Amino acid sequence: MDKNLNDLSTSQFNYCLAIVLFFGLFGCEQIWAASEKNSAVAKTPKSTDSVKTKDNSEIKWLFRYRLEHVEQVGVPERALANTLLSRVTIAQSLTENLSAGVEVDNVTVVGDSQYNDTVNGKTQFPTVADPRGTDLNQAFIQYQVREHQIKVGRQKIGLGNERFVGSVGWRQNEQTFDAVRYQTNLGDDWRFDYSLSNKVHRVFGSESAQGQWQSDLHLVDLHYKIAASSQFKFYFYSLDFQAAPLMSNQTIGVDYQHIGEFGLVQWQLFTALATQQEVGAQPMDFRANYKNIELQLTRGVFQAAFGYETLGSNNGVGFMTPLATLHKYQGFADKFLVTPSGGINDGQIKLGYKRKNWDVGVQYHWLSSAVGEINYGNELDLNVAYSFDDQYSVLLKMANYDAEQLATDTTKVWLQAIAKF
Repeated sequence: MDKNLNDLSTSQFNYCLAIVLFFGLFGCEQIWAASEKNSAVAKTPKSTDSVKTKDNSEIKWLFRYRLEHVEQVGVPERALANTLLSRVTIAQSLTENLSAGVEVDNVTVVGDSQYNDTVNGKTQFPTVADPRGTDLNQAFIQYQVREHQIKVGRQKIGLGNERFVGSVGWRQNEQTFDAVRYQTNLGDDWRFDYSLSNKVHRVFGSESAQGQWQSDLHLVDLHYKIAASSQFKFYFYSLDFQAAPLMSNQTIGVDYQHIGEFGLVQWQLFTALATQQEVGAQPMDFRANYKNIELQLTRGVFQAAFGYETLGSNNGVGFMTPLATLHKYQGFADKFLVTPSGGINDGQIKLGYKRKNWDVGVQYHWLSSAVGEINYGNELDLNVAYSFDDQYSVLLKMANYDAEQLATDTTKVWLQAIAKF
């Protein structure tokens, strides 16, 4: 299905009509999938308040205004993007076990578009990947009985910390999947999650040549709860993109998390190992490795984290994560949305403060190649968020990438306001 509402084929229109008819024939209830990791990154929030109709249907509204300023060495002009995301989400119960959901987004440019949105041709400005448009973000039917849940249709998929698969919720236009997803519990300690998808709707919108990727995706997560304080996950992701063969890959990996206390300090250890190779349309032969270790410490309102992440390289191909929520990794300036051929080593320190309505964070990244001893550069990031209540919040965020041997110096500043109903 093409994500743009103005460009639906007959079969796509019939699919949407079927969803609408379901909404007209049955009563409704809320269905929300929430699996995103708590992060300093401002992701698209899920509204907590909603409007309930007489037939018990539930409608949620989200409005997110954002000003993004970008100054990038080597690009003639400075970008200034003023955009407003307006989102309506409807959730409905059809029977005791069957439900459906529809979500529509509109991204409006406020004033002049003084930025390169990837489709407007304004290459004299730095890129801000928030093109204007109206999109069918989600349209799915879900069946659940006991421990089994299956969801069919266009949907968000966020796996774990979204290092490999996510909705890219920071951008005004999200990443969604035409997919079938099955989740179930296997006893008390095991959980199985499998998704099959034939198309990815990316953040660039349907007017972009890279807006949709025809795909053959198989996403498998198997979780094991070792104890109340620790868990293990095995994952297998096979990503074959006909429209982007150089991004095709197959990844097998494991991660482990453990939480504990030492006096007044709570700590959490996260480790991950994975290996990746070619699959499907990928013309290159390679086998690259991934490693990550992070220690998080919390005492009262203060947090600190220390980590080292490596995306390896082999045969000139860097370990790739094309479906990840990449804004969360290697810095907010988004200089590493595509892994360089030499891979990435990312040493990082993060400090945070959370108290009542305040959420303040600062992080620093030392970025270099995994092979070849190339010093890419360093990045300093800062975010300050304040929530007035569950409905209204504001955010100030900044990123400064100091280039050495990769890309150019880049400074980004964001001001954001959110209202949810």
